[in-house]
Amino acid sequence: MVRKRFLFSGTVQGVGFRPAILRLASSLGLSGFVQNRRSTVLAEVQGEEEAVGLFADRLRSSLPPAALLQGMESRQVPVMEEEGAFRIIESGGDAFSFPPIPPDLPLCPDCAREMLDPSNRRYLYPFITCTQCGPRYSIVESTPFDRERTTMRPFAQCPSCAAEYVDPTDRRFHSQTNSCGGCGPRLSCRDAAGIAVEGDPVTAAIDALLGGLIVAVQGIGGFHLAADPCNPDAVARLRREKDRERKPFALMVKDLDEARRLCSLSPEEEHLLASPAAPIVIAPRRAEAPAWTDRVSDTGTLGVMLPTTPLHLLLFTHPGRKIGYRALVMTSGNRAAEPIITEPALAAEKLSDVADLFLSHDRRIAFRSDDSIVRRGTVSGTFVMRRSRGYVPRLLALSTPVKGVVLGLGGDLKSAPALARGRDLHLCPYIGDLDDVETLDQFEAQIRQVLALYEARPDVVVRDMHPLYHSSRWAPPAGAHSVAIQHHYAHALSVMAEHGLEETLALCFDGTGYGSDATIWGGEFLHATRSSFTRLGSFAPFRLPGGESAVLHPPRIALALLGEEARGRIPGLDESQETILMAMLARQVSSPVCTSLGRVFDAAAAILGLVDHASYEGEGPIRLEGLAMKAWSGGAPTLTLRESESLVPLLPETVDGRLFIADPRPLLLHLLDPVGPAARRALLFHEAIATASLCGARRMRMATGLSRIALSGGVFQNLLFREMLVPLLINDGFRVFLNESAPPGDGGLSVGQAWFEER
Repeated sequence: MVRKRFLFSGTVQGVGFRPAILRLASSLGLSGFVQNRRSTVLAEVQGEEEAVGLFADRLRSSLPPAALLQGMESRQVPVMEEEGAFRIIESGGDAFSFPPIPPDLPLCPDCAREMLDPSNRRYLYPFITCTQCGPRYSIVESTPFDRERTTMRPFAQCPSCAAEYVDPTDRRFHSQTNSCGGCGPRLSCRDAAGIAVEGDPVTAAIDALLGGLIVAVQGIGGFHLAADPCNPDAVARLRREKDRERKPFALMVKDLDEARRLCSLSPEEEHLLASPAAPIVIAPRRAEAPAWTDRVSDTGTLGVMLPTTPLHLLLFTHPGRKIGYRALVMTSGNRAAEPIITEPALAAEKLSDVADLFLSHDRRIAFRSDDSIVRRGTVSGTFVMRRSRGYVPRLLALSTPVKGVVLGLGGDLKSAPALARGRDLHLCPYIGDLDDVETLDQFEAQIRQVLALYEARPDVVVRDMHPLYHSSRWAPPAGAHSVAIQHHYAHALSVMAEHGLEETLALCFDGTGYGSDATIWGGEFLHATRSSFTRLGSFAPFRLPGGESAVLHPPRIALALLGEEARGRIPGLDESQETILMAMLARQVSSPVCTSLGRVFDAAAAILGLVDHASYEGEGPIRLEGLAMKAWSGGAPTLTLRESESLVPLLPETVDGRLFIADPRPLLLHLLDPVGPAARRALLFHEAIATASLCGARRMRMATGLSRIALSGGVFQNLLFREMLVPLLINDGFRVFLNESAPPGDGGLSVGQAWFEER
């Protein structure tokens, strides 16, 4: 007889991990116990030596799909007197890094089948769950993950559910979210005046959608606004009320077949859609897609996701209704620039002008989370554009521990703070832009929540060096050391954190970041270590007439870059506007200096007539990429280095110590020439910028001897640019590193801040 103790770490709570351990141990005739600890699961197994060995051998293959075993320690301990069979014992505490709280999980196939089975006692129950699906992070109040520490606490299990909970042979054994129609949670439906709608709430919502109305639907992490995309009036009203003139809407589709009908999906993209994270996947729209998709997105792509909750699935499959739609617009339930709404009363107050019906429930949402958004490249891999539901709070594993507890505040755009301790980093879900008062309040509340959840107190708080950022003015707790680091350096550090890099070259390209010389940066070639960076190059400086207002009017950026030579040639500008802008530039009035590559993309989009005013962030570059995709046949750029150098020359060293300046002006002047299809000129722009980036990387390698290079910043959300640049660098001998779990845009900024190590 032997006894062995196992300590498991990773996503091992709230996913049926302990029941799986019990079933495996019992099948081998072993005694002992399994127990949730604060951040781990502890198990001790006792029996014949061969059986204990089989337990260790079969363990990983016996785990439930939602579990993620990241660490397993084992050692032999003295044999004990055991009475009875292997058992699950009461949760206990331990010294911990961060508790392994699982993300919210989409509806599993077994529960979906039961919900649509008329003979099942949970038939049409919109909150059906088991150990493999349902809310987790959004309902947790403290750890370990037990029912009494979640917002399921008010819903006592009925005798039938309680019997399932204690039955080791049942798949709801120790399912903390177990419930039925007799236990609750329960669904309700009210109209915009707050009057309860009689009858079944789900069929009432379906009838409203079929009638062209807008329905506010409470999901796992907050509200959605749903509408039938085939109804032009409903979509137009949703755009008007959400102040969303042209920005694409996300679609929830009935199933993978419908996603395939609308989009050209790779096997990897299909896997992402059906994965436990169940994100929105941005994919190419099929040429033969229905005409109504033009109302949803005019960019050449669609953002699609599958139903993630039982309630969502019922909106598509309820047997009591003949449902005419196979897709629904499913956009965040909020007002423009505000955080997603989680409370039914607030939804009724804020959304009464846009929603005709409110489908809500009485299970409180402890942590809000919006839908995550991902894209997939053939060469450059999958990247997260918005990290939230399904990914949070999955921890990012660091290769080396940080010193103490570090809180990274992120920036003001796409706010998402990060908390690091030891080798674990928790990246908070996306909440929005901090210019809005309510989003700023949520930023502060989220930090308080996370610190309380993990019982952590930061030793170091790292912020952006922009003096006017709201996040930078957050007051750290007493005793915490506060430090500010440069924006693009933090982008580089975010890649370094994910890959355990202590030193690297970096291309950090985005729209806006406060530079260490008090100008606006955005096209930076850096040499970075964990404690400092050197600016080796950048794109050429230019002025933004009107500052932020120029970002909303890209033709102004094009004129600022090209000057007199472009007068009368840029769509969207008349002679009087040009005269005023040129005077502003000449006198340097309200015209800050900028090196932003994102703004150069804006200028190219304006020159090609794609946008005269931006109705949402990144509209010009998104349209430019979509146009270029029409002319791209795959593969690396076909430009020769000589052609590239004539379009984007790398000018020699300047007085501030940079090795080179990449000048995009000749390229933009070339785009003004109307010869050739616009799609081909858009493609040429991407090719020239990618090749110029390679030339800059070569200059940096010559200066430093380094061949590792990190790519980060909002420009690297442009899939075409990534797919061109990555093979160029690899074929030239560079080891390329990209953001994987953290977004390359400002949503991943805090990850880099937390990786910074002050010397």
